[in-house]
Amino acid sequence: MSYKKTILLFLLLIPAISQAIFRVYTGNVGKNKADFYFDSETAVFVYTNGIDHQVRLLDFVKNNTNEFNFKTYYANSYKKMIDKIFIKDFNVVTFNDGSENYQQLAGYAFGKDSKINLDKIFEYNENSLDEAEFSNIDYLQRDSTKDFYFKVIVSKNQKEKAHIVGVKIFNKKDGRLIQVIDDISECEFHGYVSIKTNESFDFNFYGNNNSFFIVKDQLSGSNNIDKYYAYSYDKKQQKFVKLNLYGNDLSIDDEDKFAYSYKYCPGKKEDEVISLKNNFKCFENNRYKYVETECLYKEVGTMVVNSNLLVFTKQRECTPKELSNCRKFVDDPYED
Repeated sequence: MSYKKTILLFLLLIPAISQAIFRVYTGNVGKNKADFYFDSETAVFVYTNGIDHQVRLLDFVKNNTNEFNFKTYYANSYKKMIDKIFIKDFNVVTFNDGSENYQQLAGYAFGKDSKINLDKIFEYNENSLDEAEFSNIDYLQRDSTKDFYFKVIVSKNQKEKAHIVGVKIFNKKDGRLIQVIDDISECEFHGYVSIKTNESFDFNFYGNNNSFFIVKDQLSGSNNIDKYYAYSYDKKQQKFVKLNLYGNDLSIDDEDKFAYSYKYCPGKKEDEVISLKNNFKCFENNRYKYVETECLYKEVGTMVVNSNLLVFTKQRECTPKELSNCRKFVDDPYED
């Protein structure tokens, strides 16, 4: 029996960050070198030297008189708390002001013998859209795969938003840089959630769960994130390769090695919708090929509240004109 996994991209994405301030600190936690990447008072960090190279997430607990208390989780397993971190002389209000304060951070972690000493090497305030300009800044990503973690390479021109120009991929076993992807374009920078992964989602069906995608933007809703870059790790080439997949909803058929993407456009009436389902076949060379588009004209019924899914009471195949008009409406690139 065919087993299907489904991922709804617009449900996975965290809403776009408003007036975020991004900071990068480098230094030491005890004897280990570490980099901390702050988005306001939230941070992700990883040891660049040491035994454990798992990405970690800091979660704010409380503000005492002279120290800021964070719970520390493995970033891909939020329920598993591993320790606490204390940052001294820290105030969340002044930290979020984006001032020149906090050039250094000090504190302790994993017991009072593990001192923290960090120096700020980068700061970007999204409010300073006109003045800010920088190139090729690394920014750690919260999501990782079974064997790898990621840093996006970010650049910004004056009067433009920051954008992703590349991706650095690191081996979790030893923290070693194993690949740089430097042909990324048309992807806005959204802090530590610019790359998304899913532990049960395997684009190349190798069973190693080493797949990721970079989202072009973070606008929620159907068709608003219909362009993204999907990659999977190719064991023969020993690197991540770009896949030919497009769409904002994506499901995978493990048995038949098919991927399906979905797009929608309005029908003639308010309670009618046209759905396009693009079918892709995965071949041995780790490449997908577009096969066909299925088009259905549907009448919308009720919504299942718990899953946010619509129930369609009636449906039929689209006419050629309906298919053509819907493709133009959602900017679908395929023609039968």
